[in-house]
Amino acid sequence: MPKRKTRLAVCLAALAAAPVFCFAQSPPGTRSTVQFALVLGVRDGRPVRWKGSIEAQGARVTGLALRRPVPQDVLGERDWDIRTVRVNLANSRTVKGRRVPVLPRVLYVTAEVLDAAPEFSISTRQGDFSFALSELAWGRTLTLLNGRVQVTPVPVARQLTGSIEEEDFPAAARHGDRVYVAYVKFTHGDRSQVWPRQLTEKPASYEPLARPVGGDQVFLMEYSPADDSWSEPEAVSRSGQDVCRGTVAVDGQGRVGVIWSARVGGFFDIYARRRENGAWSDIIRLTQTPGPDLNPVAATDTRGAVWVAWQGYGEDGFDIFIARQQGDGFGAPLRVSPSPASDWAPQIAAGPGGEVAVVWDTYDKGDYDVYLRRFNFAGTITADEPLAVAASRKFEARASLVYTPPARIWVAYEESYRRWGKDYGAYETTGAGLYQGNNIRVKVVEGRRLYQTTDSLDAVLNIWPAPHPIRWGSLRGRVQIPFSGLPDPDLARVRPPNTTPYPRNYPSKTHPRLAAGADGTVFLAYRNAVGNVRGPVGTSWFENLAVFDGSAWTGPIFLPASDGILDSRPAMVGLDGSEALIVGTTDHRFNQSGMITAGGQDTRINYDLMAWRIEVGAISHLSRAGYIFGKGGPARRKLTASDAALKPLPEEVPAEPEPDVAAERSQVALMRNYRVRLETESGEREFRLLRGEFHRHTEISGDGRNDGGIIDAFRYLIDAASMDWAGCCDHDNGGGREYSWWITQKLTDAFLLPGRYIPMFNYERSVRYPEGHRNVVFARRGVRPLPRLPKMEEDSPPEPAPDTQMLYEYLRYFDGIAASHTSATRMGTDWRDNDPEVEPVVEIYQGDRQNYEMPGAPRSNSEGDSIGGWRPLGFVNLALEKGYRLGFQASSDHISTHMSYCNVWVEEPTREAILEALKKRRVYGATENILADVRCSGHFMGEEFTLEGEPVIEVKLWGMAPFAKVHIIKDGAYVYTTEPGTAEVSFTWRDTAAEPGKVSYYYVRGEQADGEIVWVSPMWIHLQ
Repeated sequence: MPKRKTRLAVCLAALAAAPVFCFAQSPPGTRSTVQFALVLGVRDGRPVRWKGSIEAQGARVTGLALRRPVPQDVLGERDWDIRTVRVNLANSRTVKGRRVPVLPRVLYVTAEVLDAAPEFSISTRQGDFSFALSELAWGRTLTLLNGRVQVTPVPVARQLTGSIEEEDFPAAARHGDRVYVAYVKFTHGDRSQVWPRQLTEKPASYEPLARPVGGDQVFLMEYSPADDSWSEPEAVSRSGQDVCRGTVAVDGQGRVGVIWSARVGGFFDIYARRRENGAWSDIIRLTQTPGPDLNPVAATDTRGAVWVAWQGYGEDGFDIFIARQQGDGFGAPLRVSPSPASDWAPQIAAGPGGEVAVVWDTYDKGDYDVYLRRFNFAGTITADEPLAVAASRKFEARASLVYTPPARIWVAYEESYRRWGKDYGAYETTGAGLYQGNNIRVKVVEGRRLYQTTDSLDAVLNIWPAPHPIRWGSLRGRVQIPFSGLPDPDLARVRPPNTTPYPRNYPSKTHPRLAAGADGTVFLAYRNAVGNVRGPVGTSWFENLAVFDGSAWTGPIFLPASDGILDSRPAMVGLDGSEALIVGTTDHRFNQSGMITAGGQDTRINYDLMAWRIEVGAISHLSRAGYIFGKGGPARRKLTASDAALKPLPEEVPAEPEPDVAAERSQVALMRNYRVRLETESGEREFRLLRGEFHRHTEISGDGRNDGGIIDAFRYLIDAASMDWAGCCDHDNGGGREYSWWITQKLTDAFLLPGRYIPMFNYERSVRYPEGHRNVVFARRGVRPLPRLPKMEEDSPPEPAPDTQMLYEYLRYFDGIAASHTSATRMGTDWRDNDPEVEPVVEIYQGDRQNYEMPGAPRSNSEGDSIGGWRPLGFVNLALEKGYRLGFQASSDHISTHMSYCNVWVEEPTREAILEALKKRRVYGATENILADVRCSGHFMGEEFTLEGEPVIEVKLWGMAPFAKVHIIKDGAYVYTTEPGTAEVSFTWRDTAAEPGKVSYYYVRGEQADGEIVWVSPMWIHLQ
């Protein structure tokens, strides 16, 4: 037995120099490197010691690595001393409590194969076991030691980058015997100015929170499959830019072209640069339009010309465009998508005869559908008619495609529920949230006919590799453990059921990517959540692989060291035979291999590029790329791509839109076209209504598992909710981490659509009751989240909170505002603080929870029914009684969609005008698209003014259903109620009881017969 190393402190020091998953690859020649996962303690009901060692015959163990190491672990060269542990999945921390699951430990073993029949023997305190490498198979789990141990083969991961900066967004192209990988590198700002998340005293200056960063730069690497070697990265673009993804292609002359989207000045445009004979050309600009051009993709046709497609902002909103290489540049862009609605997520591939095909998804009929269109060139570009690949009422989006001989196009796409992004929250579930039950579908296109594989892909994607249940906490029923050793419990609150084909919290599969080996083997990569394991930078997702060999699907094949956020899209290229190269990312959250301290900052969460090279074939076969695991059993005849086992599908006829689509579009048009003329300090001005919100979480919040990625948030806001403005409001923009903040800031600019949609810069700053959670909004870019002072105790005296007062100073310094949310819960406040300049509005209603207007109001929380805890001192009516001037707005928070609106009245559609409207309280909240115009003697909602004579309140409402009741509330009391029974309401009410010399507030609440509500901000009237 080899001499044991020291405990984890020494082990971690070694990890800093040699990341866990950076294992050496096999050199060119005869020997192979393999890796498998040992899952120890699958059925442990309590923490158990699994001290052990491994010996090999016909192989040499070259590395051991633990997934999610803890300080008590000891790891040697071929031995270990570890225990199964209890982990609080809500924050991914090891704990001693009894109400959290005991999770197995995952030990990755890397070995060099020396002969044709290697065997491994493992000795542990819980028992001994052994197995031959020939017993392992891709996508299958070997169960040993009476079910307490599992062994699963995994591809060897190779780490390609290792700096303390962030390397992300890979794209790849193969040309001849080389693979080219382009990626984006983000350089942090001055790390010596990084503040801790917890402050001990108020800072002398807030300016360091607006310090510059190094920005983005595009790089290129080369890979040689023959000798398994990578080149050093080359810089392609200028440094210090905003880059929104890139791509790479090689033309028929062998010139490498890198294309990317960058913001240089006003909007994001498409740029390109080529390398010829080792020298780089000047950068050329492909687009220059008054709107963003994003997400370029490229392919090279069989004639050697490069085609580029991208998502650009055109006359009808987002469209898909394509351009073909002409000499050293590109021809004029052509529009791919004919729909007047938003089009998203283009992907492109090249086929035979000079053909290329583009897939995308469109919101044409009020839900997302996948379309495909072919292009060719014969003097001019020709195109066939778009073909519907998936056009039901479900969410069908984010497609990928690949050609296999003779001319088949494989299309993988993501599918979710009908009414995606429609009414879903605490009080209604007729719609679907943004990330629940997503699954992968694959169809095959021949000509204009559709097929699917005879063998079911669902069986591979939907069945856990290790169906061993455990109980977790107070859950009813049981959950499953995937081979990774992490369960997938449903931590969501119980909601009313929705008639859907699978449960609401079904483990989602997402972001499919396709590639094909030279023999037609189809590789499908996708992301999958690993339990509800989360941290300050979001829920953990991993990459998986399914493979179709012409007759059957194999999988899932887990890709180690692919941990990170949901929206982390790998690059894939087919190699010779049945082999593929995958280049993705890891942020090291599970192996913690960064361990680098820079300027006092912990950089364990840090993006790097990873590569996996995988070949599938008959079992017990060796190759230069590595050990090939098969499916087991007798060898089958390998089918070719042309005789793949397929069955025809009927023509995809687009479904009719949902019945309420037309009515909603009509109501949105009414609200967008409505104008009011108001007297201001500079004279009479015209105002228009912008519908939005500023409390929309995404996956980078630690509790954002079902919220989806930031791109999905923009899809929802722009399309499903038809909002005119909004902001993604994650907790400290991803735990205060600079890279998450940078991505959010960058995309907030990328999705600025002139005349259509205005994203604001904002985040949620959460401090427990009695100080409270607040959502922060800026019109300017570049302000980082504010760290916190020590928290107050809940029963502290009713004096101003130092942390809240610091927040108000910060907001005044950077010209921002904040709004308290869920004020009558443990996330709320007892209203000990308010600054009318920087806290002018309150989130009166939240779609994920309830109404905090006053006790007994519709959808209000109560002592017996309060989602988020009961804190009655936080009701908004108590703040108004204290004399606070607060306008009303509604926002969604987590999961909830299409039932929370913050409607602002602005002179022009700009960020600055939206901020001004919030400051002046020209705002109202609603759970539906309800138009509200409430005035008094020429004054408008949110105003404070002096009046002679009795106030006359003028009320106009336009709803989407009849109003059952409309109330006027004065100083917290109902003073007038009408029951109109119509969708359009117009009346006036005179307050004959008004008292001269008194200041009173008045506001309107409208309640539709279907339960939808509108809250119009108060007017404060000084009666002379």
